[in-house]
Amino acid sequence: MKIKYITALLVFISFTSFAQELLTNVTWSIGLPVSRMNQYTTDVTYQGFTISGRRFLDKYNSVGFMTGWNLFNEKSYEPIDLAGGENSSGTLSGTQVRSVNSFPLLVGLHHHFGKRDDMRAFVGLNTGMYYILQRLDVGVYRFDNDNWHFGLAPEAGLIIPFDGDKTSFYVGARYNYAFDSGTTLGGSENNFYSFYEINLGFSFSSKGF
Repeated sequence: MKIKYITALLVFISFTSFAQELLTNVTWSIGLPVSRMNQYTTDVTYQGFTISGRRFLDKYNSVGFMTGWNLFNEKSYEPIDLAGGENSSGTLSGTQVRSVNSFPLLVGLHHHFGKRDDMRAFVGLNTGMYYILQRLDVGVYRFDNDNWHFGLAPEAGLIIPFDGDKTSFYVGARYNYAFDSGTTLGGSENNFYSFYEINLGFSFSSKGF
């Protein structure tokens, strides 16, 4: 529950701090796990969202804050090793539901190309913390493992304004990399997470950006 309160507080602070020349983005996130994370859960997820606020420092550059949520889950029948884990040890077999919840709390710098009121491309780099909850359900048993991870998230995208409106269509792609922290649910010290996101939604400008 604490993560929900922290996220709400930081979103509120970011919105009130960027009261002038603010671009607010609200998007639906489609996630694809890669690398080590793909070995635990392979399915593309459609359960996610992102909220971000950017304050323009000049016509082209902005600083901002981003948070959100992604849930990766799938049903698996492959045995999973828990040797050396914090909660148990051994090998589990049977029907499993594997999931990873990711909650980013990031700050970012972005550069926007083009003129105000036109379609604008952007590139940016976000950095901060990821709270990641790894979960395994086997029958009536549940195993949880959670850690805070330092992470990076480079991204690029387009902001396409509607004529005569401060609302724009937002499309972006982001690569999330949460560095190793703690151990996995199975006890491995190789505990980094990485996934791609496609973000589709809307941008709302406090004035022409």
